[in-house]
Amino acid sequence: MTKEPDILLHTYPWHQDQWHQVNQMIRQKRLPHALIIGGVPGLGKLTFAKRLAAALLCQQGEISDACGQCKSCQLLAANSHPDFRLMQPEESGKAILVDQVRNIQHAMATTAQQGGARVVIINGAADLNLNAANALLKQLEEPGDNSFFLLLHQWPKMLLPTVRSRCQLLDIIIPRPEQALSWLEEQLPEDEENPRATAEKLIALANGGPLKALQLHASKAHELRHQMLVQLTAILRGNASTLEVAQSWHKQPLEQMLKWWIEWINDLIKLKMTGNTAHLANPDIIKLLQAVAQRSSIKAIYRLLHRLTEQLSFINQRRNLNNQLVCEELLHQWYLLVRSDTSL
Repeated sequence: MTKEPDILLHTYPWHQDQWHQVNQMIRQKRLPHALIIGGVPGLGKLTFAKRLAAALLCQQGEISDACGQCKSCQLLAANSHPDFRLMQPEESGKAILVDQVRNIQHAMATTAQQGGARVVIINGAADLNLNAANALLKQLEEPGDNSFFLLLHQWPKMLLPTVRSRCQLLDIIIPRPEQALSWLEEQLPEDEENPRATAEKLIALANGGPLKALQLHASKAHELRHQMLVQLTAILRGNASTLEVAQSWHKQPLEQMLKWWIEWINDLIKLKMTGNTAHLANPDIIKLLQAVAQRSSIKAIYRLLHRLTEQLSFINQRRNLNNQLVCEELLHQWYLLVRSDTSL
């Protein structure tokens, strides 16, 4: 039996409405040459884009999905399709460079080798540097016949307005809670003690993204997050020293920990400014946030946020940092937000 492309094996129930939408466009020959596929992390934007690319490149035509059998599908399955390009940062945390875009321009300037469509997926359009974005803009202005660009972005409004204006937005919507929970429960190990409760906690941590939730479970990141919160609370109570905690943190995935911390501080600012808990991204730590908000100044909170985002930027730039010293400084600023209090 002929093996189907891997991208046909991974579809998700929450993609159904958007898939029907693009299928209608394809059948009616009104699919735009450039789509921005948006949505929070963990919704499978890349999977959706690859599935769409496969359908556009499939030689069978007039079907709702790639056939998995034609020469084009087989080439795509072998990652050797000459009319398909996946562009993304060459290294994690790096930008997409102008030379990468120029290579795509050269490929798109030639005739499609399989005689059909040409498709480019830009995974992480947020990572385009300014020169790369401007070079892409020229390509979007003159895309060529039967050429399609699929740009993936968590926050489409952050793209250059000139790029956005030449694309149509397709949002992958966060699934309904029951749909997300049911799917995630099925993915958890059979020996999971309380799969429903675990799924609920993971979905909340992942801001509704089921794939991100599954990744958190696989990496045991939710356990690390819980331990981090326990230690931060202990520092505020005076039950742990910043030095001790910094020593336990410096070998942990600091980039992820700083991202969580920044999320919590952003929630703290919302709570401090509005007093409203309805739209916090981390509802499981409301009591901690309320206690800190009551006894800290907005100036000190913003000062800590600035240092957190600065250190995260340094990590993304691959600067050589002494992680323990970084942690000690940040934890000291955290301690200074309030004084120890047993009510925390």
